[in-house]
Amino acid sequence: MNDFTEHMMDDTDRKLLDLLQDEFPLAETPFVEIGKKLGITGNETMTRVERLKAVGYIRRIGPVLDAKKLGYSSLLCAAAAGPDIIEEVASVINAEPSVTHNYEREGELNLWFTVTMRTQGDIDMFLKDLEDRFSIKVHRFPEKRTFKIKTRFATGE
Repeated sequence: MNDFTEHMMDDTDRKLLDLLQDEFPLAETPFVEIGKKLGITGNETMTRVERLKAVGYIRRIGPVLDAKKLGYSSLLCAAAAGPDIIEEVASVINAEPSVTHNYEREGELNLWFTVTMRTQGDIDMFLKDLEDRFSIKVHRFPEKRTFKIKTRFATGE
């Protein structure tokens, strides 16, 4: 079940999504803590999170780490993948655990993704494999300067 229309969110679901975006408690039982704020049990909180994930409202819950401060390399990439191979290319990119984002877009460079690995050499090997496997050119867009914004999605109606 991955169709948003199959699941209508109630007010508790909306409040839960708001809480998950704003602050995830660093506690031994975080879902119990979140549940307390919502007036529900920790088990109900987990059940709701699992359901919202199953229908596609939640993709993942996890920290956003500063790769550079941790000694990793990160790179924004784009490729022109023909309609006959775009699904396969996207599938290979998605299978790489180091890829954090992968989007199809309009235009000549129609597949954009971000990859974070231990070294730039690791990234280069991954990208060369993609290029060789699919006979495509992966364009590399190294970071010049970082501008951080807080992205928050409104869940109210």
